Amino acid sequence: MAPTALPYPDPPLRDGRFGLRRWAGSDLDCVREAGTDPEIPHGTTVPTPFTTAAGRAFIHRQWQRVEDGEGVSQAVVETGTDRAIGLVWVAIRPQPHVGGLGYWIVPSARGSGAATAAVRLVTPWALAALDLRRLEAWVEPANLASQRVLLRAGFEQEGLLRNFLTTAAGTSDALVFSALPTDRTTSSR
Repeated sequence: MAPTALPYPDPPLRDGRFGLRRWAGSDLDCVREAGTDPEIPHGTTVPTPFTTAAGRAFIHRQWQRVEDGEGVSQAVVETGTDRAIGLVWVAIRPQPHVGGLGYWIVPSARGSGAATAAVRLVTPWALAALDLRRLEAWVEPANLASQRVLLRAGFEQEGLLRNFLTTAAGTSDALVFSALPTDRTTSSR
């Protein structure tokens, strides 16, 4: 059975300061800066060392994920300039009606509220448009900034999965956060 392509938000999601949109070929500077961060490449497919070809391949993978029905990857942008400053990704989990959430913001844009805005924008859209009953995020316990983002965006911490995450750096525990359609994350703010 052929995979079913997933939709992008239409119109693109915006809150006045930040927005989400389909990745563009011109977003290479964002991918380049992400590759300089010591943590982003650690758990993602962001290329390091960066080359233009590797950056283009990263952007093409984001497009392909939508076509293959794996999930929806979007660039987080500053609305005034449309400059890509990060990524928000909703993966389709193997369990029916369950999605996984991932995100990162480049170092030069951190502390601006962009990650929280991106999570607040994508959550109600993903729950409705992708027919999810649960959107979950797994966070390393030491990643306090990511935990704060999720809590500010209305996610609830549920528990700890011991020895759950495996990356090139090794294995770590994961804190589980979730949002459900009945949570306040789906209400307009």
